[in-house]
Amino acid sequence: MFNSVKRYNSKNNLIEDLLSAYSGRPLKSVRKSEARPILIRQPCINVIGSVQTNLLPEVFRNEYKANGLLDRFLFVYPKDQLISKWQRTDHNTPRPDTMGQWRTILNRILSLPCPTNENGNSVCSAVLNMAEDAEAYFYDWYNGIIDMVNAVKDDAEVDSRKTKLDGNAARLSLVFQILKWAAGEGHMQYIDLDSVKAAIQMINYYEDTCRRIQESIASSGIGDNKEAWLSLLNDTFTAGEAVIAGKKVELSRRTVYYALDKLSKEPNPVLEKLHHGTYRKKSAIASCTIALSSESKAAEQAGQSAKVQCATDNTAEL
Repeated sequence: MFNSVKRYNSKNNLIEDLLSAYSGRPLKSVRKSEARPILIRQPCINVIGSVQTNLLPEVFRNEYKANGLLDRFLFVYPKDQLISKWQRTDHNTPRPDTMGQWRTILNRILSLPCPTNENGNSVCSAVLNMAEDAEAYFYDWYNGIIDMVNAVKDDAEVDSRKTKLDGNAARLSLVFQILKWAAGEGHMQYIDLDSVKAAIQMINYYEDTCRRIQESIASSGIGDNKEAWLSLLNDTFTAGEAVIAGKKVELSRRTVYYALDKLSKEPNPVLEKLHHGTYRKKSAIASCTIALSSESKAAEQAGQSAKVQCATDNTAEL
């Protein structure tokens, strides 16, 4: 889907429409073949799919990070990648009818009436408010996130994904409340505290999953470009300078910040964090990158490849 957005039509507005639909804004389509514009006042677009882990960098593109599209997705990425072995069971042993129970729950939800206006072209939505204790819990949770965002002085370091968590958590709170009603374990008069807590717990899982995916992508990107990136930096440098250098070797801002954190906390750290936003290369890597920088310049002038011997006696080819 992502790779085909602009393939056949450079004016395709799919991504823009997805962003608008997420925020509940109406969608409008003007086509020559239609007698009048198509207007969807209350769009609801559900996008569900899977992708191979080695194709994740194709999804986590800078353009989709910049426009906030990825901030609106919830990712599922299990920690345990082992495939469970088949186990033989006694066919005479009663087994719970999980599929039947799930079918009953979904059918009850799907049987809910869908009232529309007089013209039948607009849905009259039913609104469930949060109970007072549920709303207080929800506000306290998100205000804590706001405090963390406000504590970041550099706008470039703010995780834009955090500013979308309130919308996702509110939606999930509603989902949990309706599921409890459909299972005969709750009501549909308002959203209670248990539903809000369940939603926030699930949001925490999704965010942990997203973080692990980003670290996996960043780790692979660092491995390919680490030496070239570090060679562009002085022995002592700021995070801002690291981001600028990262752009020259196609490292995203998020990857650079992950690299700074990872390379300064590993058992044999490559970098030393002097204080907030300022780093210093360890002696070995500093000698290596200085040699890389000087030798690469000489190689460019001579028009030939250069072999560089760094302080750790590893040989790199440029």
